[in-house]
Amino acid sequence: MNISLTLDYEIYFGAHSGSAERTLIEPTEALARLATRYGVRLVFFVDALWLLRLREEAPRHAALMTEHYRVARQLEALASAGHELQLHLHPHWRDTRWDGQSWQMDLRRYRLHAFADEEIAEMTTEGCQALRALAGAQRVCAFRAGGWCIQPFERLREPLRQAGIRIDSTVYTGGRQEGEAQSYDFTQAPEESHWRFEVDPLLPQEDGSFLEVPIASHRVSPWWYWRLAAARKLRLPGHRALGEGQAVPLSKADLLRKLFTPTASVVSMDGMKSGFLEAAWRNYQRLGMEDFVVIGHPKALTPYSLGMLEAFLRRHADEPFVGMNHYQQVLRRPVMAMA
Repeated sequence: MNISLTLDYEIYFGAHSGSAERTLIEPTEALARLATRYGVRLVFFVDALWLLRLREEAPRHAALMTEHYRVARQLEALASAGHELQLHLHPHWRDTRWDGQSWQMDLRRYRLHAFADEEIAEMTTEGCQALRALAGAQRVCAFRAGGWCIQPFERLREPLRQAGIRIDSTVYTGGRQEGEAQSYDFTQAPEESHWRFEVDPLLPQEDGSFLEVPIASHRVSPWWYWRLAAARKLRLPGHRALGEGQAVPLSKADLLRKLFTPTASVVSMDGMKSGFLEAAWRNYQRLGMEDFVVIGHPKALTPYSLGMLEAFLRRHADEPFVGMNHYQQVLRRPVMAMA
């Protein structure tokens, strides 16, 4: 079974975003050292609009100039080492400002769909250009929507196609979130390893020009979320995130749903979720799946999660670890071969 270790390379969007040094660079270095030890390649879905905003503000603020330099050099080094840089877009950066001390987040337009068509096309093009300037020989060919907000896909289809992006890795089977700024519904997603599509990433289409490579999902009981809440309250050793900053809180409806009903979660290397990496892999193996895509965030890694990831890598050292570029060969197959 192909294993893909994917990371959303981004800072926090809450009241305290955290510095790039503590939130991204240091955790990513720890992760890269682990990947090198086991000879695996990682996929970084880079928040390209943050990168552009940082570059725009850097000439006016010495602190941001240093951050931009450090981030750009790290991304170049990751690409040179064989890790992939892929496109991740959080459009609220268009409305966010640096006040001289911190980022003043404006999340009212959190979804790409809150922008006009020409703005979506511009953000997609500029984001790809910024990443390709850093990626060197590595190909930028895949997309992950910020906050999983990819629906409806029709408005994103042409901008992605024009940018040379035909692989998506946003969907996770059974996922759902409701909120004013962030919403998606993947409850009707196919339980398949990957599939072609054209107008809807949840609707397989044999001759579709796009490929969905979904993030692996895992059924989680309410009890697990009560344990997570207790661990955070007690600040248990090993469970403090390496990065600094505050996440955007869940909506009340989503929080209550997780605490009182079984829900689908992404299979993640973040925090306590890394504890079910092995169980999720065994379930995917039992189902005969071809792909196992794990998500993570450098900002949310903990000593515990790095330990669980290392244990997973040790157990599966003989499995193929692949990036998104691997799936270009699927798109190149004759359409009838996908039937």
